[in-house]
Amino acid sequence: MDCVSCILDRKSLALRGLVAVIFGILAIVATRFVLDFLVYVFGFFVIISGILNTGVGISSERTELPKWLLVTTGVLSILVGIFALITPLIIAMTITIFIAAWALVTGVSDLGLAISHKIPPHRVLLAVSGIIGILFAIVLVLTPILGAYALVILLGIYALIFGFISIFLGLSMGKEKVVVETQISP
Repeated sequence: MDCVSCILDRKSLALRGLVAVIFGILAIVATRFVLDFLVYVFGFFVIISGILNTGVGISSERTELPKWLLVTTGVLSILVGIFALITPLIIAMTITIFIAAWALVTGVSDLGLAISHKIPPHRVLLAVSGIIGILFAIVLVLTPILGAYALVILLGIYALIFGFISIFLGLSMGKEKVVVETQISP
């Protein structure tokens, strides 16, 4: 295993925090702009990925996957990307529905665990978590457009909190540096 070290100094922490605060403010104040931006980034990413897959499928003599699969995946990716660029609100609503589905599955699972769990305090917490997840899913499904905007606003609030903490850490560090080591497996 290799070890990668990243050194965070006060300037990089403060700068990271400033960028997060700016994004957080934008997400809260210009929610539609940020939502469209995120969908456009997704759209361009999918188009570029599709072009690369199609190119590899057409030009490669030997690939791990069948050429037709690479070309088909590439073309479909390009079409999804174009669809995202043309109809960003539909894509945002679709993503919101997927998040709602996840919240519903998690909520039902937590309720199931609450019913089967033997320790009373944990049962209550699991039941509350399950009910909140189910209610969250219902709200997102009934109002997917508002749900998409709400998710962007929550992302903005998170970015503000994260940003202010990073700025505070950066300004309070002094000259010391924080070394973060990550293990990379082969």
